Amino acid sequence: MKKFFVLLIGIIVSINASFAISVVKIEKELKTSGLDDSAIIAMSIKNAKTGDVVFEHNAKKLLHPASTLKIFSTYAAVETLGYDYLFKTEFYTDNEKNLYIKLGADPMLTTAQLKEAFSQVKEKSGNSYNNLYIDDSIIDKKEFPEGWIWEDEINPYTPKISSYNLDGNVVTGIMTKNPQGFMNIEVKPKCPMTVVSNIKAGADLEALSINRYPWQNPEVVEIYGYMKNPSRLVIPISSPRRYFIYNIEKIMEEYNIKITNTSFSSQILPKNAELVAQITNPVRRIIPLILRNSNNLMAETLLKVASAQKYSATGTNVLGTNLFNEFYKKLGLDTDKIIIRDGSGVSRKNLVSADWMSDALNKLYKEKDFEKYKENMAQAGDGTLDKRLYDLRGEAWLKTGSLSNVSAIAGYINSKDGNTYSVVLFEQNFTQKQTDIKAFEDEIIKLIYDR
Repeated sequence: MKKFFVLLIGIIVSINASFAISVVKIEKELKTSGLDDSAIIAMSIKNAKTGDVVFEHNAKKLLHPASTLKIFSTYAAVETLGYDYLFKTEFYTDNEKNLYIKLGADPMLTTAQLKEAFSQVKEKSGNSYNNLYIDDSIIDKKEFPEGWIWEDEINPYTPKISSYNLDGNVVTGIMTKNPQGFMNIEVKPKCPMTVVSNIKAGADLEALSINRYPWQNPEVVEIYGYMKNPSRLVIPISSPRRYFIYNIEKIMEEYNIKITNTSFSSQILPKNAELVAQITNPVRRIIPLILRNSNNLMAETLLKVASAQKYSATGTNVLGTNLFNEFYKKLGLDTDKIIIRDGSGVSRKNLVSADWMSDALNKLYKEKDFEKYKENMAQAGDGTLDKRLYDLRGEAWLKTGSLSNVSAIAGYINSKDGNTYSVVLFEQNFTQKQTDIKAFEDEIIKLIYDR
């Protein structure tokens, strides 16, 4: 019996020693990186099952979560809507020969799907109507959440959010080189927007400045800079509503569908209208696009639509953050200690601590359906981890986050010691390259895995 206890104590000491070694290595990596001298670094590493703290550094400081916030906003929204929820874009007619489009703010809606729907409308109800009304009441008309900055207006990763979502609310600028040494740009698909190219070809460096001046003309985009070779640019559209209407006008013209009054005014769908066509896209499709690819349009739309469903009202960012706070309070988390202003993490007003986030990861880890949700997160070698942590595939499920001078990573790691750890790393106010910061994150992740 005495030998048994000696052996047991030896095992415990050995385990605690391995923990200590990992902590020492993490502390050493933090110190040698030099980041903690000038930037703000926060970490929280906890056992996902027991909640035991393994390592903390500035864990209580409120910092920008960036896109790691999507783990939590998306889960709350999907749990509200249900995994079987369908985004619907519906077409109705009434007895007075009016046509209605009831929008579902579908972030996956495409022009091709609209064309198919109008084909069905023509087949079932003919090609002549008095008015076309659009019910856009599912979410509000605020295209940017609180705390987004004016520079986001031309960022291809932050298109405007609208009931009129179509083609991701972006177009593609296709470059071709002209004899004068400049790049011409053709926008596809066609849209009510002018792109002015001042891009010089053949330079040794590649640098572009994309500008839109909404206070002068929101439909003009000016691009300056240098490109070695022709390429493609993703350009956010200035007005989702104008882009949507432009496309349905083109489709109706192609199908010879006539509307007497072409004002396309907004109007709530009447109860006596008859459904003649419908476009549906399942919420399941967008979960991996949000968690793996960090799609901001989908994350923001999802939370707004979920708030519309929960509160039986027009969805808004305020209602979305209310939904978020109520959901996590029910899980036992104190949301009074954090500030949430959007669903994507882009808002500069979001403030979350690494400690709160690791607690939230632990809470979600114990939810009955969380395993299928976790599988939608990025693994090593795919999504936003496309070129990172290849040797940890199948052992780590993570969400990255990036803003100007802000980086973050959060999720779960199956360690060599047989445990699963909830991990949160925030880096903020740094002057180093994002690639160097991501390399630092990867080293910490590997140290946790090697425990």
